[in-house]
Amino acid sequence: MNSPKQISQQRIQALADQLECRILNREIDCSGFLRQNELEKLLDTNRFTVRQILTELTQRGVLVHVPYRGHQLRAHTVEERQQITESRLLLEQGACQLVLLHIDPAGIEQLQQQAQLFDNAVHNGDTSQLISSNYAFHKTFYQYCQNPFLSDLINNLREQAVRVSQPGWFNQQASLQASEEHFAIVEALRQKQPEQLRLLIFQHLTGWRRYIEPDKIDN
Repeated sequence: MNSPKQISQQRIQALADQLECRILNREIDCSGFLRQNELEKLLDTNRFTVRQILTELTQRGVLVHVPYRGHQLRAHTVEERQQITESRLLLEQGACQLVLLHIDPAGIEQLQQQAQLFDNAVHNGDTSQLISSNYAFHKTFYQYCQNPFLSDLINNLREQAVRVSQPGWFNQQASLQASEEHFAIVEALRQKQPEQLRLLIFQHLTGWRRYIEPDKIDN
């Protein structure tokens, strides 16, 4: 087992990513406080490292720390999700125009392949692949805006949205709709259709509202 001094920040990040993925996939019981001794066995590391991982996930907004009790999954509100969506729309509808300007045929083909991986995961019920292929699709897409500051902001907001929308990954209808939109986005890029692309971005980011009870959304 690794000693505290041997654990780099990069390793902490990787283990935090692993734990976050397991949480998103509902592989870990998060109904109460997380048990550090169970996480030690799960991640094959020591208590000192587990504490660093929990701190990292708390900073990301995945967990919340309750003094003298421990860490538990953070509960998010519909209002928080709406605020994240509004922020993403402002950034992504502008950035997609830059993507359209800079993307090349190789990039379009790469997005097509990633969209297909996502679609395969939807039909196979592979939640882990669903999350990773969705991340790859959107990360690749915004790399082509050729503005690393903008793409980093978008990626960070999207990751927050993924954490807030955790139950959505288990909604087959929502995932099928997202898959259709991925393919449509690729086609809009291929056909160089800026207005269609903006519309698809709007539909893609706001589609979750269809699966929320109407009385919970403040219009």
